[in-house]
Amino acid sequence: MTFDPDFASPTDWANLYREAGLQVVPSFIPNENPKQWKRPITEWRSLQNELVPDFTFQRWYGENGEHIRRFNMGLITGSCSGNAFIVDLDTQKNMGAAAWWDEVSHLARKAGELDTVEQLTGGGGRQLLFRGPEGWTPPTLKTPIGVDIRGQGGFAVLPPSMHESGKRYRWVDGCAPWEIEIAEAPYWLCEKIDELAHQYGAGGIGAGAGVKTASPDHTHNAFGKIIDGREDYAARFVWGRIVDLWRSCPIPMPKDEEEKEFREAFNTYERLVKSRLVEPGVPNHALLEKEGRGITMFTQKWNHAIAQWDTKVAEHGLKEPPRKHEAHGTSPLTGPVEGKIKIDPETGEIFRELPTEGILEYLDIKQIYSLPDPNFLIDGLVINSGLGFVFGPPGCGKSFITISMALSISAHLDKWWGRGIKKGGPVVYISSEGVGDIKFRIKAWELQNGIKAEQLPFYLIRQTINFMLASDVERLVKTVAEIASKHGNPACVFVDTVSRVLPGADENLQKDMTLFIGACDAVREAFESTVIGVHHTSRNGNLRGSTVFDGAGDFLLQVDREDGSMVGAIMAKKIKAAQDGWTQYFELKKVPIGDIGAHESLVAVGVDQPDQEEKKSNKWPEKTVLNKILDSMREAWDVGKPWSPHPQSRKQGRYAHFHMGEFGVNAKTADQILDQWSMNGVLSLEVRDKNTKLQGYRVIGRID
Repeated sequence: MTFDPDFASPTDWANLYREAGLQVVPSFIPNENPKQWKRPITEWRSLQNELVPDFTFQRWYGENGEHIRRFNMGLITGSCSGNAFIVDLDTQKNMGAAAWWDEVSHLARKAGELDTVEQLTGGGGRQLLFRGPEGWTPPTLKTPIGVDIRGQGGFAVLPPSMHESGKRYRWVDGCAPWEIEIAEAPYWLCEKIDELAHQYGAGGIGAGAGVKTASPDHTHNAFGKIIDGREDYAARFVWGRIVDLWRSCPIPMPKDEEEKEFREAFNTYERLVKSRLVEPGVPNHALLEKEGRGITMFTQKWNHAIAQWDTKVAEHGLKEPPRKHEAHGTSPLTGPVEGKIKIDPETGEIFRELPTEGILEYLDIKQIYSLPDPNFLIDGLVINSGLGFVFGPPGCGKSFITISMALSISAHLDKWWGRGIKKGGPVVYISSEGVGDIKFRIKAWELQNGIKAEQLPFYLIRQTINFMLASDVERLVKTVAEIASKHGNPACVFVDTVSRVLPGADENLQKDMTLFIGACDAVREAFESTVIGVHHTSRNGNLRGSTVFDGAGDFLLQVDREDGSMVGAIMAKKIKAAQDGWTQYFELKKVPIGDIGAHESLVAVGVDQPDQEEKKSNKWPEKTVLNKILDSMREAWDVGKPWSPHPQSRKQGRYAHFHMGEFGVNAKTADQILDQWSMNGVLSLEVRDKNTKLQGYRVIGRID
């Protein structure tokens, strides 16, 4: 492999690691998060089992990616990185680490058995990268002797990241990933690591507690199988099954009959849950047992319930019969299985009743070819009966855009901003913020388009709704059903904004956001309607919150507009079954309402590419202009308003791309210039004010 670390950009480094099958993610730099800087900058629990898709990686490190100028990055170890793990030796601080590795080295049975990729940390420690052999899961543990193992769900900072000491992480000469292969750990080394796990209570393989894995925030995988909350699910599953058996016959079962029922129950449970361990060739039931979520746990819960046959089981059995899913298992709304949507009023669970008869449909190639083409609500943009998000910073105009879209759909217009509307119909708009002036926005759209809006099937729900509560979601479904009974199923339901329907929830937790997506799906699937969430951006300028949004969204539209400008842009970040990556410009026009109060409102109108953008050249400007840009950047740093690479800084007037545009430099060329200057020591991204954590570019060099 040819790789030159002296001239490599962050994208080059990230591609190097990804080509090696390693899960590389952007991470904090020390001055961004002084106390916990050795952490990924993105939510990472969901990234522990498999490599991120190309879409996500390109969003980070592709052309115009969010982190193409961020040199700090790290590795998530374990199954997502081909079972790679790190042996971390603090030999510079702890003699115990040196003694342990010396003992390990003497166990080598052949020359070069431990030769592998190795790095030196900025703090002077050694980290060796191995791959675990098939059938062995590396644990993650810390020990008091200075030997740490970064195994399943672990994280380690990688070169060329900067350490808090001011030194960079670097690969040992001759042991870099472009110079040597990552070695597979010999079994005797795995045994030594297991001994550490046993000795220091990390739950290594063979330990009584089973293998410990980091708990993901989501509850189900992409195939509808439960991977989190499995112990609680097993308890509810067993209890429901035994109560059903009592209802069928309250006389205690003979031992052989009970054994038969137990086996059938466990087989059903095992089909519905999935181990978080990834070991090719090892069956799911064995991996579940390894985690302490298998037949041993299931037996304990079964025996505990059977022991209460004549007491609590009988008491529960005399109550109203349970829903079908208590006996047959459930699947989340985000799972692919079919079934009728229901909300359990007791537990708050949103679920489908699983089909219990017949076999699954299967299609041959001829039948697959006969499937209908993807169906759009708005041609090439909004997928019919899909879920999508329109997102951007506050004040960018996203609500004006979605109201324009909603009214155009409800009016059965032929087109919206030049794109064909394939399906018009009633629209439900959920908004508890800014509803005081929504009548002015509607009136402005009416006057702009010459359409009487009073007769349109457009309906506003302005009460605060909590999408995390099943009772609120049930009320919403009933409300939409009331509208549908009079005017037909809504073509689209808008949620403006997402944060308003998630009071108290953590947008970065997949567990919480999976519930939100499930609530959206409850509405979407019950009425075969499209659901569009209006959401905010994070401080890095991307869609705020968990990666659940990115994965669940059929389309993602980012809205961007400079402060003070009436022209903005919609960027198609993701559109399933259609081309994405394009930009649609829009203009916010002031429209006098013509009422007695002389009110006016803005309305969003699609426009062609602004002339000023067309005039900007893709070529780098002359050297004199480049030096003028550097002078402006230096002056901005001196007065405490450093230019920033982050789009959200535009509200403070510090966005570097905006200022470079004043010199005739377009956004793409600005990215190239800033990237090159950062790599070649002309610029440094630093904290300007330690109290406010204000960060921006400081000029440390000059071009000759």
